[in-house]
Amino acid sequence: MKYFVDFLADLKKGDIAPVYLLYGPESYLREQAIERLKEYVLPPGGEQLNFDVLDGSIMSGQEIATAAAYVSFLPGRRLVLVRSPRIFDAKSEKNDRDIKHVLDYLAAPYAGTCLVFDTTQNVDRRKKIYKETARVGRAIEFILLKPADLTKWLAKRAKEEGCAIGREAVEELLGRCGRDMYTLYHEMQKLACYTGPGNAISLETVRQLVAARVEDNIFEVVDAIGEKNCVQALSGIRDLLMHKQQPQQIIGMVARQFRLILQVQGLARAGKSREHIIAALKLHPFVYTKINAQRKNFSVGQLVEALNNLTELDYNIKTGRADFYPAMEAFILSICV
Repeated sequence: MKYFVDFLADLKKGDIAPVYLLYGPESYLREQAIERLKEYVLPPGGEQLNFDVLDGSIMSGQEIATAAAYVSFLPGRRLVLVRSPRIFDAKSEKNDRDIKHVLDYLAAPYAGTCLVFDTTQNVDRRKKIYKETARVGRAIEFILLKPADLTKWLAKRAKEEGCAIGREAVEELLGRCGRDMYTLYHEMQKLACYTGPGNAISLETVRQLVAARVEDNIFEVVDAIGEKNCVQALSGIRDLLMHKQQPQQIIGMVARQFRLILQVQGLARAGKSREHIIAALKLHPFVYTKINAQRKNFSVGQLVEALNNLTELDYNIKTGRADFYPAMEAFILSICV
């Protein structure tokens, strides 16, 4: 979060660079940075006339440089935003001439323009265009925030909405939404609206209103199968299909679960310690705990048979000999017996 705080501090001091490169996966904060630049760069009421947005994926370097150097007859500075510029990308197909036009502009940037490049693409820091942009202005990488920073941000968002949120509710929210701040922002609005001013967002409210990520649903399904919870497993399979999850991916994850149970089973029977098994299979301790509990539900013969049945099921689905859900339903029912 420090990179964003420092960026805001510079704007408040009036330290506005002639050119910015805003890049990285944290799109919410990049958009917030652009909004703050509009506030500090553009004259009052100048957003319509002094703000230009260009598509950097199709515009040439010459067109970008020309747009940035344009002398406006309107009062105040201009803000020129170039979305998805390919000149910074390591795999860019832009030729040297495109880059040279922008480099020529950077050698003497027009004082009446603040030029902003905004991209989620991988930026090649070895390129001269990157180094010159950073030297002349600011190159800021918008990385995803750490859970600790997101926890503070969510608490602040809750306060702004007139309510509060506890640590358990925050952890559940992060577990269900991941670190995408756009998703977290909208979910917080929904939770705050439901909870109402003066109240606290509870763990139960998060579980009730916020849908888990599809990836998390897959793990819940395979855990349900490993625990022989037939009803939950079949319900989870239906949810995954409703969210357009591919049958082959579901089969692959279920097969992976049974392989892990079989491997833990073998190592445990050989007398290997918990630490040895975790290191050998490269498991998170939390995952090991679940797998170790599930292995007690199956014999080695049952695990081998389950893996063979999944291989046959996968083949039948791919060749059109069976429909996925009825076949998977039959498999799960046989496991839960």
